[in-house]
Amino acid sequence: MERINKEQKNQKPRSAHTILSNNIVFNLFLWVAVLLILTTIVSLNGSWPFEFHLLYMISALPAMLLFTYSMDYYARRLLFTSKKPGRFIFLFVGFSVISAMMVPLLHHLLFFNFFYPRAFEPEPWFNWKTVPQNLILIWVPYFVISVRTFFMNWFKSEKEKLNIENKQLLAEIQLMKIKLHPHFLFNTLNNLYAMAATKNEDTPDYILKLSEIYRIMLYECNKEYYPLHEEIKLVGNYIELEKIRYDKRLKLNIDFPDTVPEEILLPPLLFFTFVENAFKHGCRNNVDKPFINIALGINNDYIIYESENSIPDSAPGKSLHGGIGLDNTRKRLELIYKDKYEFKTGIQDGLYKVYLKIPVFTFSNKTHY
Repeated sequence: MERINKEQKNQKPRSAHTILSNNIVFNLFLWVAVLLILTTIVSLNGSWPFEFHLLYMISALPAMLLFTYSMDYYARRLLFTSKKPGRFIFLFVGFSVISAMMVPLLHHLLFFNFFYPRAFEPEPWFNWKTVPQNLILIWVPYFVISVRTFFMNWFKSEKEKLNIENKQLLAEIQLMKIKLHPHFLFNTLNNLYAMAATKNEDTPDYILKLSEIYRIMLYECNKEYYPLHEEIKLVGNYIELEKIRYDKRLKLNIDFPDTVPEEILLPPLLFFTFVENAFKHGCRNNVDKPFINIALGINNDYIIYESENSIPDSAPGKSLHGGIGLDNTRKRLELIYKDKYEFKTGIQDGLYKVYLKIPVFTFSNKTHY
């Protein structure tokens, strides 16, 4: 995990110069393409040569630039940031009129002054009938730019939304840890006190297991991922401490692999949530003969977790479905593994069952799925 953090720190972000350079290249390409396309279209229906129409378009370029980048700026501020479409429409109409009226003025001052003799200039040089075609002239490049702006802001918005959801889930994980601390600690300390009072020789081992649980909770669960063997150790110690309460009344079958590759990573507390729910919502309220079966399988491509536990007859539906803990788990799976996972929970044959299949996540394929 530390290796991942170091690699992420070593990855230099794109510099402002690089981003600016890319924008400059895109805009240069855009304007060259727009000028050539508009010139080609106009020259097809005219008697003047291509060069005439090209210079005619270049003369109108300041009005096109003013409208395009002004409206692109206000679109970012008023449509995507402050959500004021009415004000944007007002500015769009105003800038359209001003820019459309600038076009004949630019032709009068530039085109028929530097490129072509004044004798070819129409009389009068300003004609209201040319405003519609001038509007088309200034709108075309803006709409091309606006498509790019829309998608850039959409992707930015989706990324921010994803970051917010991740932060919310991390906060909920921290809350889950806080909730676990007093409840679990209270019961466990009571059990350890009883063991110490009877001078049980296993008491130091169980104290060490409790210490190991809180070491992982405090120092490992704050990371985005941690080694799978840490999760297995956490679950194993938790189960051993819970077994003290049930003694021989609980029938427990655990099938974990003997060895786990150290490079396999897992989102913290993913399997722990299922194990805690099995005790909390199933066995803890079952006065008969509770049992829990847990199995974990690992191959080159997937990790498969399966568990089933007995349920009391009087258990409410919400508790059987795990409540907030499993809802958060579903959100985490969707955010991390997208559509690459399989997750099923529910009551079957009088048992509460959990099935989870996720891709193997290691140091070498640390990119999200």
